[in-house]
Amino acid sequence: MLSAASSHAPRWIFWGVLAIIALAPLPLGSNRPLPSALLLVATGLLLVAWSAYAAHAKGAITLRKSQLLQLTAPALLYGLVLVWIFLQWMPLAGMVHSWADPLWEEAARAIAMPLRPSVSINPAATLDGALRLMAYAGLFWLTLHLARDPTRAAQARAAIIIVGAATSLYGLFAFFGGQDWLLGNIGARPADSLTSSFVNRNSFATFAGLTLLAAVSLFLERIRHLLALERPFRRKLVLVIEHMVFQSGLLTGAVLTIALALFLTTSRGGIFASLFALGALVLLQLPGRGGSQKRSIGFVVLVVLGIAIVAGGGNFLDRLERQGLSFETNLRSTLFATTIDAIRTAPLTGTGFGTYGQAIEAYRVGDENIFAIWEKAHNTYLENALELGLPAAIALNLAIFLLARRAFLGVRARKRHKSFPALGVASTLLVGLHALVDFSLQIPAVAVLYAFIMGLALAQSSLGGRSASSTET
Repeated sequence: MLSAASSHAPRWIFWGVLAIIALAPLPLGSNRPLPSALLLVATGLLLVAWSAYAAHAKGAITLRKSQLLQLTAPALLYGLVLVWIFLQWMPLAGMVHSWADPLWEEAARAIAMPLRPSVSINPAATLDGALRLMAYAGLFWLTLHLARDPTRAAQARAAIIIVGAATSLYGLFAFFGGQDWLLGNIGARPADSLTSSFVNRNSFATFAGLTLLAAVSLFLERIRHLLALERPFRRKLVLVIEHMVFQSGLLTGAVLTIALALFLTTSRGGIFASLFALGALVLLQLPGRGGSQKRSIGFVVLVVLGIAIVAGGGNFLDRLERQGLSFETNLRSTLFATTIDAIRTAPLTGTGFGTYGQAIEAYRVGDENIFAIWEKAHNTYLENALELGLPAAIALNLAIFLLARRAFLGVRARKRHKSFPALGVASTLLVGLHALVDFSLQIPAVAVLYAFIMGLALAQSSLGGRSASSTET
């Protein structure tokens, strides 16, 4: 009986991971204490279940030693960052007492009581940030193992598309029918921008863009044989339209729904990053070799851009007309300049992971709108540099880059079925570009989706070592 239950354990754990991905967007992107805590607990329970299964069932961990070695560098870098964050959180004593933030000494003098200083100016926030990073790594690890099975990989991508379409449908319903009916008017929600279950339009734009990439990757996989036909362009167009309507009608509906919701966010950074990532996905998944294939790629790009133009509506174009293409607003320019000045004061140790909102206040000298709260830097790289210090921030970004590089090598290694590793590379481009002007990756729902996609991408790249040809559509 125990053996039978053990044999079904991977399936239940996999469905547990899918449940996290599906439910994370609903409570404001899990960017509140309670849903964030529930996400951490659920991930921890799944990791415990997987560890128990792996210890009981021989051969449960199917990654070979050579494949695990490919993850050594990013895992080591990510682990060192976590160790450093825990050092930031811990009270300091002895020789390392000088690492503590000077605010602790000032606070001790102000209240005339001794305090236990640390590198972090808010140890509770730093510990919370560390636990979040551990949860994202745990979801990546679970997906890396569970999605090696081709059937599960296909189910995982389908789940991403379904979640993207469902959250987009909710967003469209709330946008056109009024936003107070369920979640209430929480946060700064512009009347002309769609936010779905997220507070911030930019965060939902990144989430929608990631799900749109998954939908387009499946669509490209399904029409690849049509694009490879030696037929006139008009004939190809007819065949693709027929396929979109009759063979892949639900998928086409999902693509259009997500694209419409994405453009109605009016998030310039999210939309342009998504379009750039879509172009990269097309080039990676359908490499241009030969005149016919290059024409096919051009055709697919035109189709994607056509959908984007149709879905965009007037709100996004109106915002572009008012504000242009530049992301350097007065607020962002002030944020960036002030954050850079703050980084110079503690370039090695940082102020503690997750402490930007408190740390930046001391540097807002001469700010005209001093009563406004700066919770985020609107640039994840600068915010990480301030909180972690430059060495740890570089290590964290390098770890993610190395994972994307591994996915890119998976694209090059495969002659067929490049969609999953290509999806991982394109998703990294999306979140990496948008992180230059916003903070979407700091929203738990976006972070867990990206970790899930990267686990899926590496599971089905050369790292996984198993072909998805038997089941991939």
